[in-house]
Amino acid sequence: MGPRKAHRGAAPRTREQQEAHGRALSRVGQKELRLLRLIHSSRKISRMELAKRTGASAASMTAIVQRLIDRGLVVETGKSETIAGRKPVSLSLRPDLGSVVGVDLGSFLLRVIVADVLGNITHKVELETRMADGRERVLSRTFAAIQKAMDHSQLPRSAFKGIGMAHSGVIDSRKGIVLCFPRPGQMTQWRNVPLRQMLESEFGMPCMLDDSARMMALAEKHFGQGQEISDFLFVEVGMGIGAALFIDGKLYRGPGGSAGELGHMTVDENGPLCSCGNNGCLEALASCAAIIQKVRAGIQQGVNSKVTELVDGHLDRISIEIVVQAARENDTLALRVLDEVVSHIGVVMADVINLLNPGVIIFGGPLFRAAHEWLLERLTHVIRQRALEKSASDVQLRVSNLGGEAAALGAARLISSEILEDLYVEKVPPRSNHSSRR
Repeated sequence: MGPRKAHRGAAPRTREQQEAHGRALSRVGQKELRLLRLIHSSRKISRMELAKRTGASAASMTAIVQRLIDRGLVVETGKSETIAGRKPVSLSLRPDLGSVVGVDLGSFLLRVIVADVLGNITHKVELETRMADGRERVLSRTFAAIQKAMDHSQLPRSAFKGIGMAHSGVIDSRKGIVLCFPRPGQMTQWRNVPLRQMLESEFGMPCMLDDSARMMALAEKHFGQGQEISDFLFVEVGMGIGAALFIDGKLYRGPGGSAGELGHMTVDENGPLCSCGNNGCLEALASCAAIIQKVRAGIQQGVNSKVTELVDGHLDRISIEIVVQAARENDTLALRVLDEVVSHIGVVMADVINLLNPGVIIFGGPLFRAAHEWLLERLTHVIRQRALEKSASDVQLRVSNLGGEAAALGAARLISSEILEDLYVEKVPPRSNHSSRR
């Protein structure tokens, strides 16, 4: 699918133009922009904390923050919690600086949200992806859903500053390309697709593209279980399996930008063929797609199961929620399949725990949303059996509470961070920040 005529709006700046524009900012402008990034990336940060992080004096920090407030970029949001003494006033970006669109193009569902720069969702759309229709139709439907979300938000076109997209394939986030999509029937159609460029051509604004699991983890860091944690591992179990690692508060991508492909770790070298071409990948054995396929195959082979009754005999309607419901009702087939899945995930988690010694692992995705307490209990048991005692004792297992729009929210957060310089320049053009004296 080729780019269509762009909608009205400012043309997105190229990377070279962005770098040149950054160099045009004065030293004062760069300092203010750095502060703006710190405020955006931190929760309830105060002038005092900003001074500590930057090494600036309290007086100079007060002056810089006041300029940002006067220019309509920052607001005081309340008082931060302290152990004793006067509570410092916390700061945040102005929520009305602009809106962004977050998109999660998943294997089964397409989710689109409209949010402000702080991540407050004001509108959302959800529909089936229908990947079997082919890439061109999927992207056409996706672009239409983005446009519909912007139209229905009742915001002016000028309010939208960028679009962030999460995709379930293997992503080169630096180039904005879908390298491949290891799902049945999708490998050829989604090979080397310049999706970021297509988005920018279509909508005429800055766009970002990244992996769905990484975007869920980014949302977790800023809005969920990871807010107060600098180091954690995020694991998503959906139609595929992915992961993301935060180290010292930053998302670790690896030198090639593709860290986190947990689903393609080999669990059984003689196991089933994975869509990536390898045998016995975790994704081929323990994803929601694998669970549904195993339950369906069991029923087709004559195994008696409550799942058949729950779907009225229509095996194409089997979902992960149906399988979990049957397991809760002590269905033998559902329990056996889920126990096998937990065992496979637990084996890989034990290896990861031995390797990284994480303090926290956060699980997300449809499987853990459907049965988090039941799964965590069994998963903890497997990990304690297989991981080193100290490492197993150190780790906390948590489940995300962000819901199905987590990846779209993370993508919205990603583009919000990317456009901070644009928002700053709108309020403080380069000539103005050159003339600043303090």
